[in-house]
Amino acid sequence: MIRHPLAWCVWAIAGLSAAFIDRNPALQGLLLLVVINTWLAHRRGRTVPYWKFGLALAVVPILFSAALSRFGHHVIFTLPGIPVIGGAWSWEAVVYGASTGVALLLTVAVFAVLQSVVRSADLMALLPRPLYRAGTAFALSLAFAPKTIASFEALREARRLRGQRTGWRSAPGLLVPLLLTMLEQAVQYGESLDARGYGNRRRSRYRPLGWSLVDGLVIGAALTALVLTLAFGPPAYNPYLDLAPSVPSAISVLAIMLLATPALTAVPRMHHAADRV
Repeated sequence: MIRHPLAWCVWAIAGLSAAFIDRNPALQGLLLLVVINTWLAHRRGRTVPYWKFGLALAVVPILFSAALSRFGHHVIFTLPGIPVIGGAWSWEAVVYGASTGVALLLTVAVFAVLQSVVRSADLMALLPRPLYRAGTAFALSLAFAPKTIASFEALREARRLRGQRTGWRSAPGLLVPLLLTMLEQAVQYGESLDARGYGNRRRSRYRPLGWSLVDGLVIGAALTALVLTLAFGPPAYNPYLDLAPSVPSAISVLAIMLLATPALTAVPRMHHAADRV
């Protein structure tokens, strides 16, 4: 099993590089299958539904490219002289937007895998000592975003139960209690750090980060995939020049398949039946 977060970070860098460089539809589909299988092999319980956000993000470039681009020889239909969207809609624009949308979907998928398998505390432990305090403050500030949304929804629900309006006109009435709630949470964070002696002495680790043979295997495979992608990357796919993509090379396919190492080295979960009297 992969233990060290640095192995996952190297894998994520190689995956993101392949997502933005390999725009061939066949390579993008293969990379998406690799990322999905990696997530299925290493997911831990309930995860944040990033996939819906990724799918919605993938559709936006298709709509913008098809609606705003007027290039291409394979016309789908032609709209009358409507401002902005009027004119010929082509398959080249749709395919170009789809390749961009899949790249964004792959980016979200790689970060979803990284978020589900790596603890933020382990990532913070990788920072050098001069950057540790700044990194901790940055991580705590990011933690306020979901808490702010949850507090906002709780305040709206409380107003609704009291029979008060909850539309956009109620925003001024929600601003003050939301600000006070966030300040109270900030004070609690500060007291918690002070109680743990944060910044008083050299930091210690309750659970030291260890290396395993699988970590080295994953890092080696990810670095090899990164080098192959950067040095022997496939030719740029441009649907406006040629709508049909070229057959990907064996080196490009090998670079993508090397990213499947975390999925192939995953330890299967053992489901123990409950003891019965």
